[in-house]
Amino acid sequence: MYPRVWRPVQIRMRKNTFVPIVVFAVLIALFGIGFFAVIKKKPKPILCADCNVILLSVDSLRADHIGTFGYKRDTTPNFDAFSREGALFLNYFSTSFLTPVSEMSVHTGLYPTSHGVTNFETVLPKNRTTIAEYLKTKNYETSAISSSPEFEINPALKKSFSRGFDRYRYFIDASGKHRQFFPGEMSSELDTLADKKFFLWLAVGGVHWPYGDGFQNIYADKDYNGFFKNRSLDWTTFQNIYKGMEYISGRGLPIYNHDVQYVIDNYDNGVRAFDDFLGQLIDELKRRNLLEKTIVVIESEHGEGLHEHGYFAHYDVLDNQVHVPLLIFSPSFESGKRISSLSSSVDVFPTIIELLGGTAPDPVQGKSLAPIIGGKEKDGIRQEVFIERNPLWEEAAPEVMFPLKILGINVVSEGYKDIAIRTPEWKYILRLSKKRVEEISWWQALTGQLVNIPEDELYNLIDDPMETQNVADRYPEERRMLRKKLEDWYTEISRNAPENVEIEQKIQPYF
Repeated sequence: MYPRVWRPVQIRMRKNTFVPIVVFAVLIALFGIGFFAVIKKKPKPILCADCNVILLSVDSLRADHIGTFGYKRDTTPNFDAFSREGALFLNYFSTSFLTPVSEMSVHTGLYPTSHGVTNFETVLPKNRTTIAEYLKTKNYETSAISSSPEFEINPALKKSFSRGFDRYRYFIDASGKHRQFFPGEMSSELDTLADKKFFLWLAVGGVHWPYGDGFQNIYADKDYNGFFKNRSLDWTTFQNIYKGMEYISGRGLPIYNHDVQYVIDNYDNGVRAFDDFLGQLIDELKRRNLLEKTIVVIESEHGEGLHEHGYFAHYDVLDNQVHVPLLIFSPSFESGKRISSLSSSVDVFPTIIELLGGTAPDPVQGKSLAPIIGGKEKDGIRQEVFIERNPLWEEAAPEVMFPLKILGINVVSEGYKDIAIRTPEWKYILRLSKKRVEEISWWQALTGQLVNIPEDELYNLIDDPMETQNVADRYPEERRMLRKKLEDWYTEISRNAPENVEIEQKIQPYF
């Protein structure tokens, strides 16, 4: 309460200051609304309904041989430039080390145990939906061109991967070489599709062995005169090499550092050839004004061991063989992003469908990456990815495992596997196939030395990114926790495993 003497003064002050105060309050409110609108500006919608979709799948391209991932060579100028316009996933992992197994995870959004394509002769069950089949129901024209022989010469894989495609073609160049790139065929197919809403799958094999075959030599020493001179850099050569030795008739011949470098140089020649093909694809899309209405997804089916663990091959679930690039471009994206959160092959299918405005069908096991791309970082962040060594290398193509035959070891594919979980810091591998591998180990048959397979392996990826030191005994709590997560995941996906898988005899082994 105010004294009576002050009341007139108070009334006069209210009358004289009422309007300015109201105006000032309104200005403050408007400023605040504008300020918080800027701060809390909603991300631009990233949907691209009715966009075309191109899925470019490259075989054997490991992430750490790409320029924008920090590689020392300028192997990928086109990929690097394109990545600045799209979403580049720095920690993307394939679900397997083997081409058809991991690639089917991309096409179905399912882990290998659940989709059932776990070898060269297993057929995708009819109750699994591929991305081509899904998009066909949305009135997409669907087309596929491949230079990876896996998808053509093996009846089971051709039957599985061709589902849902209006056209499914295999390319082999005039000299009869597999795994070459096909810019002319790609251009012709775009001419056919240009006035339609389309899904185009391009499966290219040029990075895969034989390394650098048929491509311009940019990196390899032209005066090289070592062990690999005049030898094809493919499985016929690599199958006899383990931990710095080539074994012939039980006698070890040394492989030196400059020999290993020569192989790496030719591998990089293939990487550069792939990048040239990507540049041609981007130019063709721009020339037809298609890039402004097309989602482009670039992913690698698996990586490649380049003697870091004693072999040239894709044999296991170590990072050099499963850490691969994923780049997603859409004309609806505001700008390029580098995304460090974990992602998996199973995430590609639901991501494409959500970017188109749809919802992936059940029982897709992956997570859409669209929320992360759109700036909603808390929606869908993965804490781990899961990987299967499915099948065992020795069981993938036992008919070419000559040392096993010589020793009288009859390898019949029986569905053995190993499983792994990877977090940003740890890789934990559970060797479910321990006893089996100790019986049929390729390296054991090759070298004549017993191979002792651990029950499990734990790698600290911060201290040991090349996964050389098994520290399972040193970190019992991490070991226990990761094993529990891995076993729970495996129990869950096993519930969705096909009960009966159709078998088609394979024709010829290609890895």
